[in-house]
Amino acid sequence: MLYLSSFRPAAIWRSRCAIKISTAAIFFWIFIWYMQPGPSRSSRGTDLYFGKLHGNIRNDTLGFEKIFVLNLPSRTDRRDALSLAAAFSKIKLDWINGVLGTEVAENALPPGERIGLSTGAKGSWRGHMNAIRTIVEQNLGSALILEDDTDWDVRLKPQLQTFALAARALLAPSTAARNPVDLGKVNPDEVPSTAYQKLSFSLSNLPQSAHPQLSPYGDDWDMLWVGHCGSSFRNFTPTKRILILDDPTVPSPAHLKPHPFATPDAYGTLYPPHTRVVHVPSGPSCSIAYALSQRGARKLLYEFGVKAFDKQIDFMLGDFCDNAEATINGSSEGVEGHGRGREESSGVCVTVQPPLFGHHFPEGAKSDIFATGGGLIRMVGTLYVRWSVRMNFGRLSRGQTVMYDQWPD
Repeated sequence: MLYLSSFRPAAIWRSRCAIKISTAAIFFWIFIWYMQPGPSRSSRGTDLYFGKLHGNIRNDTLGFEKIFVLNLPSRTDRRDALSLAAAFSKIKLDWINGVLGTEVAENALPPGERIGLSTGAKGSWRGHMNAIRTIVEQNLGSALILEDDTDWDVRLKPQLQTFALAARALLAPSTAARNPVDLGKVNPDEVPSTAYQKLSFSLSNLPQSAHPQLSPYGDDWDMLWVGHCGSSFRNFTPTKRILILDDPTVPSPAHLKPHPFATPDAYGTLYPPHTRVVHVPSGPSCSIAYALSQRGARKLLYEFGVKAFDKQIDFMLGDFCDNAEATINGSSEGVEGHGRGREESSGVCVTVQPPLFGHHFPEGAKSDIFATGGGLIRMVGTLYVRWSVRMNFGRLSRGQTVMYDQWPD
């Protein structure tokens, strides 16, 4: 997020219209470009504008070197469904066997106080470590890690192309966009339209930056947390936020919830409807989908595979991205690498709200969701995702082009 120049009323109206039109045009042309048949698609002009790597997001690994999926061999139902979703989206998956907590030997665990940590959490941790270790062993430049109950929008590839532009702007060096913003200088309750104009750094106003050389998502990141159950903004050390305005794939604010019992996410009212926000994460939860660079994979394998394991995997990933001080046995003293204390992590992370991947709760094997205050609800569907691939299996298999919208306006 950046402070922009002050706006007079007429200028505000004209600027908002221009931003909406520009953003919608960019998203529309990326979507149309993606939907064209590959052999007839000309990418020269787009490559010149966005960088030669940008088109790689349309490939079968979404611009990463591989896509790994964690799956217990016994859950053939989940593998069947995700394989079908990947086929419809023209995505290639590599499978990593999940691990039961009972299969994790106690003497194979890194140091750490694990009071109250469930057996299932140990298995989940080991499965994620196996995927991360594979990235390191194969020396992959980057890889996407998915859990086997994930879901995404039919329009995933153009979504990711738009996200990549925003992520690159967020990480861009030597531009004004790199500087943090003091959110305390703007009162959201005071003339909201003017305040948000000042704070908004929209996709249509992205600064010019050097094209990436290693990844279409940028060259200086450890982790892209693109599937989660919610994240906060880093108000304790405010940083910019890149806004993707008028995104037709974003549900209306009333539908932006991590689970049915939750109140709507705050950013749904902080920004105009159908806004997607790309920012530095704070306190995210759920490891539904995240990408790692080789640098990020090595950091995580050391931090949580060698040095310490003391909480659920998504909480540890959150510490990594928060640069939070995490200790073992309540003490930060100790020698680095000897398991007696975890020094401050140094993760370079980017997230997006609403997330691009979400948990799917399927028909016939509905998941019970427990909410604070008690109560269970049985649901079928995917939160945050409008044109769910899984909810459109029938239409896609019949070759239909009109998709079912889970969260219509």
